[in-house]
Formats: sequence, C-alpha cells, structure tokens
Amino acid sequence: MNRWIGRWMMGVGVFHTVIGFILYHAQLREIAGIGFWNSLNPGTPILYLAFWFFFAGVAAILIGYLTDWIEKSGVEGFPVGLGWTLLGIALAGVIVTPLSGFWLVFPAAFGALARSRATPLV
Repeated sequence: MNRWIGRWMMGVGVFHTVIGFILYHAQLREIAGIGFWNSLNPGTPILYLAFWFFFAGVAAILIGYLTDWIEKSGVEGFPVGLGWTLLGIALAGVIVTPLSGFWLVFPAAFGALARSRATPLV
C-alpha cells in the first residue's frame, strides 16, 4: 500500500505551521512575551487568530502522523470515520473560507474514504 495520505496531511500541517510563523510572528512573539499563561483575552482577536492558525497546523501534523502510522502498520483499511471527518473538515472550511488551504484536505479525505473499511474499527 502506498503511504501517501498521512504524509500528505503532515505536509499540509508543516506548510500551515510555517505560514503561521510567517504571517503571525509578531503575534506569536507577543503571546510568548505575555508568558503564555492566560495570554489570550477577548480584546485581542488577532492573538486568537495567530494561536489557532498555528495550533491547526500542529493538529494537521498529528492527524497526518497517526494516519501514516495506520498506513505503515499494514492494517487493511482505515477506520471509516477518518475519511468522513477529514471530508467534513474540508467542506466546513471551504464553505466558511473558500480562499484558504482547506482545499488541500480533500485529497487526503478522498484517499482515506477509498481505503476505509465497511465497518469502523472498535
């Protein structure tokens, strides 16, 4: 089995994280300067955006890592929920913000659905 789905998602996550550092370096530095603990408050929405942008990249790396681990383990199929969850994330993201990187999640979602089992793993 070709191990591309997890690697694709890790690549998307790394790309997202790097873009987050480029776009929000000042805000991430500000969060670090505050000392991280309770550094986000309702009066600083750009700090929330910076944090969640960076956090989403890290989450995509984790999803990709776990997906690659499944691919590498030799299991015959993915849990059916993986593909549907990725597809839901991609659809929700593209609907809310069409000019975004959410389009990059579709290949992994369709790949995971194509490899999914008829019944979810318990």
